[in-house]
Amino acid sequence: MGISWDVVSSLAPLRRFAAIGDLHAEDARLEHVLTWLSGQQVDAVLSVGDIVDGAGSLDRCCELLATNAAIAVRGNHERWLLEDPFACQPQFIGAGSLGFLAALPVTRRLATVRGDLLLCHGVGDNDMVRLHPEHQETSRAATHALEVLLADRALRLVVGGHTHRRMVRAFARAGAPPLVFINPGTLHRGYPASFAVVDLGRGQVEFFEVLAEPGSDVVVLPAEVALLPV
Repeated sequence: MGISWDVVSSLAPLRRFAAIGDLHAEDARLEHVLTWLSGQQVDAVLSVGDIVDGAGSLDRCCELLATNAAIAVRGNHERWLLEDPFACQPQFIGAGSLGFLAALPVTRRLATVRGDLLLCHGVGDNDMVRLHPEHQETSRAATHALEVLLADRALRLVVGGHTHRRMVRAFARAGAPPLVFINPGTLHRGYPASFAVVDLGRGQVEFFEVLAEPGSDVVVLPAEVALLPV
């Protein structure tokens, strides 16, 4: 049986979009990044989930994502919170935020000028599978999750997170274009923070670093550019 994917059909095919990784309640960084992106002429902002569990304000993060019409999915931390509130870090969560998180699907499928894109947290509907740069996947869960996506020839791009490491990685398919995974990184203060702007017209992914120390301003700086395979 195939995966049940939430299909976003109201948008024109994406040409240039932003991808934001695991947020972990970093509301100040998220607000600054969204403000910066407002001047970048992106078609949409995609969020890979893991919005909860961090030192900032979860309520503010949910509000920012909603008011900026971000297209988001649920991560494993949202799943844990909704299944068992005591499994996550203790913090006040407003009813509106709980409703926002509960409404998030596991995956979303969007049209782009390069073909279909799957937005997820891990790999497909498995929010615990990790893909690392230049690593070979050997676990049965990872192999199965990849096989399901590779078999879908209409699927060209996957935007996911979970590892907190930025990445562009292509998986070859016989007789078809490769399947490209993009991980924008994370805004978590415990890791090198980053996000991505994907320009399908130019065939590239621009990564940006997010720098901020407690009590200081948030700064966005160019980090690196990765070319997408033709």
